[in-house]
Amino acid sequence: MKNNYLFLLILALVFTFQESQAQTYRYVNTIFTSSDKTSNVVYGNAPFLNSPYSVEANTTNQDLVMDIYEPAGDSYTNRPAIIFAHGGGFYDGSRTVDDVNAFCDTFARKGYVTVTIDYRQGVEVVDNGNLHYTRAAYRGLQDGRTAVRYLRANAATYGIDPDKIYWGGNSAGSFIGLNSIYMDADEKPYDAGVVDYVNGTPPYNHTTPDLGDLDIGNNLTKNGEPDAVMACWGGVGDTLTIENENNQNVFLVHGTADDIVPFNSGSPFGLSGIDPVYGSNSINTRLNNVGIPAQMTYFVEGEDHEFYGVDNGNWENGTNGNEYWDTVVVKATTFYWQQHKPTADFSYSISGLQVDFADTGIGATSWIWDFGDTGSSTDQNPSHTYSAIGEYDVMLYIENDDFSWDTIVKSVTVSESNIIYIPGFINIHPNPTNGSFIINVNNSIELINEISVTDITGAEIYREQIKSHHSDNIYINLSKCCKGIYFVKVKSEDRIHTKKIILN
Repeated sequence: MKNNYLFLLILALVFTFQESQAQTYRYVNTIFTSSDKTSNVVYGNAPFLNSPYSVEANTTNQDLVMDIYEPAGDSYTNRPAIIFAHGGGFYDGSRTVDDVNAFCDTFARKGYVTVTIDYRQGVEVVDNGNLHYTRAAYRGLQDGRTAVRYLRANAATYGIDPDKIYWGGNSAGSFIGLNSIYMDADEKPYDAGVVDYVNGTPPYNHTTPDLGDLDIGNNLTKNGEPDAVMACWGGVGDTLTIENENNQNVFLVHGTADDIVPFNSGSPFGLSGIDPVYGSNSINTRLNNVGIPAQMTYFVEGEDHEFYGVDNGNWENGTNGNEYWDTVVVKATTFYWQQHKPTADFSYSISGLQVDFADTGIGATSWIWDFGDTGSSTDQNPSHTYSAIGEYDVMLYIENDDFSWDTIVKSVTVSESNIIYIPGFINIHPNPTNGSFIINVNNSIELINEISVTDITGAEIYREQIKSHHSDNIYINLSKCCKGIYFVKVKSEDRIHTKKIILN
């Protein structure tokens, strides 16, 4: 119950703080009303299969294209990017299907640059199905890495942070993303090389061309691995390719009853002629075994393939996804934001009513403090003097170079026990008093600038600007005030000293 209360308190403070400071909470909130789409951007060129697909040597070079979405009217130029790749079993599907376009628009309006790509397709499973599926998946992997390299190489053109290129995939699109981060250059499948094979129909004898390295084409000096991957009902050919150096964060989404890509392991589509693949649960187990657990998982008992409401990427009901769609979007929002957010934290020390704050977080380039009493600051390490004892919810909001943010709330208690009395520095007599008293400051080096008195609620009842040396006696008369506890604050050149006085 206590944790729930704290969570609700933080949400309330975030909302209040957002309203008062005009913070947008980019990448989590939907802050743009629309997105601008640039279509048919050429990101590479590769040999496409000609029909019939059973003849792997028949290819024609064609352009690879993507559509790029940007937040409409956005002036920021250092934004993370997400590539969303469609499903279709490497034999159909396109960048125009509903789910990837919905992802692109949704996350562009949160402040990302988003991309949907076409990649090479073509599978013939009647003869040598395992050979052709392996090669189809490898071609998709090559194209996905080409798209990542293109965005890194053209980051300045599209206002992208080149070190924060993420991936999101549906089915085959998830295979591309996962294998991009888990398959190393020396783990190229045998069937992606030169292989002699025989078809059951003429022409019978064929030899496959070598598909080449993982990275082919342009921008080869750039890294083709995405920096994080959301994989919806995806898998890998072998979990042993996952090693502890393959430590990009992943978000695994899968239904336990998936009969297209097994949740655990098995042949895709139930095709016995295709080697088993290893789904999200097997991947999750392997990640835990090598010590790099998945950052997030969302495994839904009893659900099948594409359970967020699509059939091969298109809405099943013709309009939008089911309730799981919203859940996946919310979880994906958190996952992607966590890849680039700074980490907010602070410490503080209390001296009387003055609190000195110190930023102890990671990655911030700007700070906004809300001290909980209408006071605020944009300093990294501010000091704040409260007008009264009490408990204050102090909130720190930070941003980094990607305009990503984090926030933290801590309760700071300024109480009578925090009032630091420096022996011999401030003498007040008599104390208790009937209202008239003398202040003497015993310090040979400081000049007194101001004296003020507040009541127990923090309301100021007396203030006087003075110039007094330590040897001077300062006379104060509060005889018209009510009985009670008051605080006398003596301000010197570089500090404030506080002492309690009782009027009886």
